[in-house]
Order: sequence, then C-alpha cells, then structure tokens
Amino acid sequence: MRGALAVLSLIFVLLLGAGWWLKHEAQAPQATLAAKIEALGRKTPIDIDVHSGLPGLRSISVRLQSGTTSYELLNEAYPPASWRGSLLTDKHLHIESDLTELKVPEGPASLVVLADTYAWHLWSSGPTQLLTLPLTVDLTPPLLAPLTTQHNIRLGGVDTVVFRQSSDTVSSGVVVEKYFFPAVTGYFADSAVALALFAVPQDLDISAEPKLVARDAAGNQREVALACNIMPQRFAERSLNIDDTFLNRKVPDLEHINGLVPSSNLVEGYLRINRDLRIQNEARLREVTATSATEPLWNGPFHRQSNAAPLSSFADRRTYVYKGEVIDHQTHLGFDLASLKFAPVEAAQNGKVVFADNLGIYGNTVVLDHGLGMFSLYGHLSSIAVRVGETVAVKQSLGQTGETGLAAGDHLHFSIMLHGVHVDPVEWWDGHWLRDHVTNKLALFPRAGAQKAGQQK
Repeated sequence: MRGALAVLSLIFVLLLGAGWWLKHEAQAPQATLAAKIEALGRKTPIDIDVHSGLPGLRSISVRLQSGTTSYELLNEAYPPASWRGSLLTDKHLHIESDLTELKVPEGPASLVVLADTYAWHLWSSGPTQLLTLPLTVDLTPPLLAPLTTQHNIRLGGVDTVVFRQSSDTVSSGVVVEKYFFPAVTGYFADSAVALALFAVPQDLDISAEPKLVARDAAGNQREVALACNIMPQRFAERSLNIDDTFLNRKVPDLEHINGLVPSSNLVEGYLRINRDLRIQNEARLREVTATSATEPLWNGPFHRQSNAAPLSSFADRRTYVYKGEVIDHQTHLGFDLASLKFAPVEAAQNGKVVFADNLGIYGNTVVLDHGLGMFSLYGHLSSIAVRVGETVAVKQSLGQTGETGLAAGDHLHFSIMLHGVHVDPVEWWDGHWLRDHVTNKLALFPRAGAQKAGQQK
C-alpha cells in the first residue's frame, strides 16, 4: 500500500513538475516603442512591440495616465490556443486614439503598457506593468498665416507663397492633392517667416486646391487654403511611329546598359523600357532632388539652349504606334531641343551638379540644383563634362548633345523640376514671369544675412 502511494505521489509530482515546466514563463514580458515619442497630439500614431516567452500573452492594456485619471487607449485579450495558453509570444500594436474625443487634457502625462500571460505563478500577480513613458499631451496645432494674398498659376506651372508659422512648427509646405512641396525656413530675417515654391502639376486640373500645411512635434496639423487662381493650359497631342529599325537599335542596348533581362520580343522589351524603366527613372529623380540649397543659386531668367529649335513642348501627350497599332501612351515631361550634332549643352543657370550619370530613358544625364527646390535636367548627352558636387555657371558646358537613352536622334532633353516634379520650362525662360512669381515675392521681407552669395537682384 505504501509502495503504491509512493508511486502515485511520484507520478503526481512528475505531472506537476511537467505542468509547471510547460506553464513556466522563462522570460518576463517586455514592451518597446518602435519610435521615440516625447509628445502626443490628437492622433499621434503609437507603435509598440510586446514580447513574451511561452505559454504566451493573455492580455495587453495601454493607458494614458494624466494626473489621477487613466484613459484607456487599447485593451486586447488573447484566447488560449491549447490547454497550455495562447502561444502568442510577439504582438505589434498600432494605436491612433483620438485624444480629443477621449477628453484627455493637455500637459504632462504618462503612457503605461501592461500585459498578462498564461504562465503559472506561485501567487496571482495579474497584469505586469511593462513600460511607463513620461510625455506631454499637446492638442493645439501650430499657427499658420499666408502673407502673399493672391497666387496666379497655370496648370503645369509654379508660384511662390510666403507665410508666417509659429515656433512649434517642425514641418510645413504646400499640399496640392498627392503632391507636397516643402517650405524653406531661415531665408528671411524674421525666423517665423517661411516660403515655399509650389506647382499645380500637369497631371492635375484647374479644380486642384493648394493648401498650406504645418505640423508640430506631436503630429498636430493645421491646413489653410491658399487663394489661388489656376489657369488651364492645353498640352499638345502627338503620335510617334515605332519601327523595327528603331527597336533593333535601341532595345537591346538599353536593356544591357540598365541591367534588364533581355527580351525575346522587342516590342515587349520596348514597352518595359517605356513604362517600367520610366517609372524607376522618375523615382530616382525624386531621390536626387530631395535636398536643395536653401537660397536661390540662380540670378535672372534661365538660359534656353543656344541656336536650338524645339522638337516637342512641355507635357506632350504621346501615343506610340507600331505597325499601325497603338501600343502605349506616355507624357513627355520636358522640351526636346535640337541644333547641331554633338552641340555643347549649356547650363540654364548657376547651380550645383547633383547627378551626372546614366539615367535609363534619359541616357547620359546631368541634373543641376538651382536652390529653393528648383532643378534642371539635361538628357540624351553623348558625353558628360562635369562631376557631382561641382559648381557651374550659367551657359557653362555640361557636355554634348547625343541620342543616348530612348532618343531617336541627336538632341537635348531639357526639364525643369520642382522637388522632382516636372514643371513648364517656358516660365523660367521668361524674366517678366520670374520677377512676378518668384523674385518680387522673395523681396517682400528683409533677407537673413542680406549679403549672402546668390541673393537675387
């Protein structure tokens, strides 16, 4: 009898030990923030990663403690997947609670994260506090006031807004539907006054509504509609015939230069270049033009390539035809200018070289930064005579014209871009337009360091 009891006791102890081992929590749960947070605005996103060992998480609670009041931001329970527990060891939380609706007061507060697990404990511990983060609740968006009152802009064109923003602003600019044009600060003597060059891009229409936006560190955002008169512009429609001679000459070469897998069908290869490679090239241009000098490097209207006749205009709507069949549609974002073969390519204005290399459909390409977000592009060059980082003067030779890239013949592809968005070069060739839409607006307020190089006259 005693032997049987001993065996049963041993079995019980073994089962208890096995259960304890299976339900034991080898590692206490932990919580980490995906990004540092010092202030919460009305809907500041909060990303939290919670990790626990087996047998897994039972529940997670996220609260905001303000004074003696606790505001629940999240409360989740995780049901067991087996007798052992949920087996959920990792959980990512994304929270965007509306603190205004929760009536959380502004001021100091603490973000608190608690979690409970399915682990056995010698005594009931309940949820464990994993994280306590002191922060500030700030629900008031920054102040924003336009100082230029009327903005006349053509579709595909540019204008300048000058505005005042409060000192808590961390980012600002102009939003035009899907496009954002960042502000330039520190240009004027009054640090609260900022400026932004903005465009109504050619793929929008005159119903677009540009807005000034400003955001603070807590993510609070204020929007102010800009008084803006958008004038229509008609863009040319052109058909381009693609023949086998062109395909045989261009497609294999462009595939090789740009590291593309050779196509067995030249038309399919051409479409991959004309569509996919074009998209990749524009993405690369947005990267190249992401940073610009915070003052104008130009002085006066932009120079148009000497003795060059236009082969196309800005934002031509092109239809591509092969053997009488339409195979593609694209928008040509720039001017094609032709003179003599291997003609010198001249810098449109003073600037700094930010790109000098192959760029897919543009071939050998040079991109210049002219400051305040303005850039110029020179494509299809047969040779490049400048290097990245080099400062160039207006009319300085950047290389020679050619037919690299997707060019059918020797010419210069010329583009003007604002933060990577192609805009109409005709405006920048016009001194009268430049004074009315840019220069005169920059002269409205005293300049910071009035003797800075590059100040416009």
